[in-house]
Amino acid sequence: MTMSIRLTILILLWGFSFYPFAYAANLGRLFTTPEERAVLDAGRPPKISDPTTKGKDPIKSGPLEPPLYITFNGLMTRSQEPAIVWINGSKINGSNKVQQGFIVEIDKMYGITVPIFLSKARQRCFLKPGQTLNTRDKRVQEKFEPVQENPEEVKQSCISLIKNNQDLP
Repeated sequence: MTMSIRLTILILLWGFSFYPFAYAANLGRLFTTPEERAVLDAGRPPKISDPTTKGKDPIKSGPLEPPLYITFNGLMTRSQEPAIVWINGSKINGSNKVQQGFIVEIDKMYGITVPIFLSKARQRCFLKPGQTLNTRDKRVQEKFEPVQENPEEVKQSCISLIKNNQDLP
């Protein structure tokens, strides 16, 4: 009896092994063809750092306008590795210190204070975690202070973002 049960199980397993091959033809290709990849790439928005998107060389056009507000969201220090900071929700480490219109100078950090160099204004500002820098008037606001936005500044910021082909906040 046990031999017949084993034989039955073996035949069923062998039969079920062909089941995936019967439906594999309906799945299609796992990866895209070069033509499909070209269509997908054409549908993507252009990269901001790509010089062809603006029609001019970004090095010759000068420094970019920084965002209206730069917020120091957080900091992680480690004993054996360099510090990591979060600015405007983005992780900044040694490899991506240069942002649009400003440079995060992690190597010149003092305690929990991070210097931020505004490229266009050629000015250095210092932020602690939770602080926000208004790049127009260089005023530093604490997290608990209400943000007082000048409507004209917001309008100019949106216009500059549109000119630089960026998403609105």
